[in-house]
Amino acid sequence: MATVEIRMLGDFEIRVNGRPVLAQLAQSRKATALVQYLVLQRGERVSHKTITDTLWAGERSTNPDMALRAILHRFRNMIEAEGLTELQGCIQTSRGSYQWNPALDCSVDVFEVSDLSEKARSEADPESRGRLYEEIVNLYKGRLLPQFATEPWVESVSVRLHGQYRTAILGLLELCKKWGESGRIISLCAHALELDPYEERLYLEEIVALESLGRHTEARDLARRGNAMGCLHHAIDPGRAGSAYRQMRQADRNMESELSRLTAALPDTENTGACLCDFDTFKETYRVLRGVQARYGLPVFLAIVTVAPGQNAEPAETATMVEQLGELIHTTLRQCDVAARYSDMQYVIMLSGSAAETGSSPLERIKAAFYRVPAHGRYLLSYNVYVPEIKADSGRARRRKKTTKK
Repeated sequence: MATVEIRMLGDFEIRVNGRPVLAQLAQSRKATALVQYLVLQRGERVSHKTITDTLWAGERSTNPDMALRAILHRFRNMIEAEGLTELQGCIQTSRGSYQWNPALDCSVDVFEVSDLSEKARSEADPESRGRLYEEIVNLYKGRLLPQFATEPWVESVSVRLHGQYRTAILGLLELCKKWGESGRIISLCAHALELDPYEERLYLEEIVALESLGRHTEARDLARRGNAMGCLHHAIDPGRAGSAYRQMRQADRNMESELSRLTAALPDTENTGACLCDFDTFKETYRVLRGVQARYGLPVFLAIVTVAPGQNAEPAETATMVEQLGELIHTTLRQCDVAARYSDMQYVIMLSGSAAETGSSPLERIKAAFYRVPAHGRYLLSYNVYVPEIKADSGRARRRKKTTKK
């Protein structure tokens, strides 16, 4: 057993030599989040800015950098106060980055589940694979860090881990059916339904197993419970559960085939520049991103970029310059940015993320690229940046205008 154990599935707990420690950590949500976030990086270095952007996303803080240093100082004081020599140096700092010490003798249930899942995928022997599945099921005590479940840095990992758990529990049930272990199926499903009370397949698996053992009353009770939860069709009774199960499994297989075709039809995710679309599509994308902003505090910047021709500029040349500006916007920005033609002389751009606090840096790159076009001497480029507030209903925004002449 490792000297330090960290449990993050279903709850959060740090144990040293089998004893729970650092109970005082729970009094500071930010300190707890810092430890959890760094542990989840599995020893990778994380920049100071990435941490502050992640843990203070969407919050008004006068000095998150100083707050981060204060949190780390308090955490180290907690370790010292409890005399936990095993945890000294657990968070390392170097050149503006932080990391959870990869050399620490530490076991983390999250990584154990991931490692076991990887082994199970490559295990050809059914019995060995079943043992790996059982280890995963025993380790998985619930969703990742439930108190931080809505945080973006938790959600994506939580979905992946739950998918690994689901693969394990369903794989184990299939093996149990091959081995004729109906009693074990009932036990596994009963426990799994505590974690996933809306999983239809688990109800059907357990009902079929109960019926096979002649436990009809329990099967009817479980069917009523599933109906009450809204995850079983009201017409399903225990006697027809086997037929419903086969129908559901066929639907699952059909859906897997459809998903394969869907993913093959979707565009490549390699960075190919900003999305250049029509204005109606831009408006719908903006609506979606505003919803993401409201939920996660993701910074969103809007900008209008205007080409102003000089007196001697020819209309055909002006049209070419505006088209070239569109191409520069596409190639200069990131694939998570969106732009559209707004008028004869303007493009509207939507930037997301924290690449620049005001959104001006990406626009300065566009301007520099535009002014390298040979005919630029007869044109003026200007832009307005509009930063909507995080709260969509506030009706307020910060504006910044910058006009550049050449």
